[in-house]
Amino acid sequence: MRSPWIPEKVQVHTLFDMLTEERRRRLQQERESYETLYSRQSQKLARIRNALIIETDPSRMFQYEHNIEEGENELKKFGDRLNEIEAELSLGTDSNIKIIQQKILILAAIPQPHNLRLDKEMREIRGAMERARNRDLFEIYERTAVRSEDIRRAIAELSPQIVHFCGHGMEDGSLVLEDDGGNQKPVSPEGLAALFQLHAKYVNCVLLNACYSEASAKAISQYINYTIGMNQPIQDRAAIVFAQGFYDGLGYKNSDNEGIFKRAFDEGMIAMKMENIMQGQIPVFKKKVI
Repeated sequence: MRSPWIPEKVQVHTLFDMLTEERRRRLQQERESYETLYSRQSQKLARIRNALIIETDPSRMFQYEHNIEEGENELKKFGDRLNEIEAELSLGTDSNIKIIQQKILILAAIPQPHNLRLDKEMREIRGAMERARNRDLFEIYERTAVRSEDIRRAIAELSPQIVHFCGHGMEDGSLVLEDDGGNQKPVSPEGLAALFQLHAKYVNCVLLNACYSEASAKAISQYINYTIGMNQPIQDRAAIVFAQGFYDGLGYKNSDNEGIFKRAFDEGMIAMKMENIMQGQIPVFKKKVI
């Protein structure tokens, strides 16, 4: 049976039956303060990230990246404190929620001679998840310079719910991984479909952010509920903006659990349109036919 997207609700024994009204009031005030700080910091980071996308001067790019790293650390502190407050406020309710985190596995490959900004794409994904109000639902794992055996082992080890590949694709739909020397090693759509067939019990969504990856997405969709691929070559910046929008959408509150991945896909498409990126028809969304 497939792992549900909705966090499992369980009864949890606590040491406290309830909070005093005064303590609850203080916590609610502190939560409002930290939510304001969190929102302002998120907006500041978004401005810096947008500036980095269009910056070409190496020294300024380095400074922006440093500012982003510092800002993400600050954002994490605010988020951690908000989590602590929410946990304490939950005491004394009818039932507490044990959060079952959804694992996101990011796989990146840049074989020679390709030169893609996959580091930026991964940073944008992390940033989107850190900004999310329901960020406690997600854990992010990364594997870079991946070979075929690295992908097999990572999926088997982590049992992720979401698998994201960023890199290069070939016209026949194959994804280009690396060999032991860092050179190209294509993996066919059929090979990828066979891999995900083994892990269909827990993988819920596969995003192939690579050129010509629609054929692989279609093959994988025989076994996985939701897949996303690209039907043409996609520019580096377009791929990054789409990923940023997709994970922003994934992090929003959404009561329609059946449509959460389509909602995230639509958010990625909107992000591309708002940046005036003229590649808005390239990402394609596929749902498993039952």
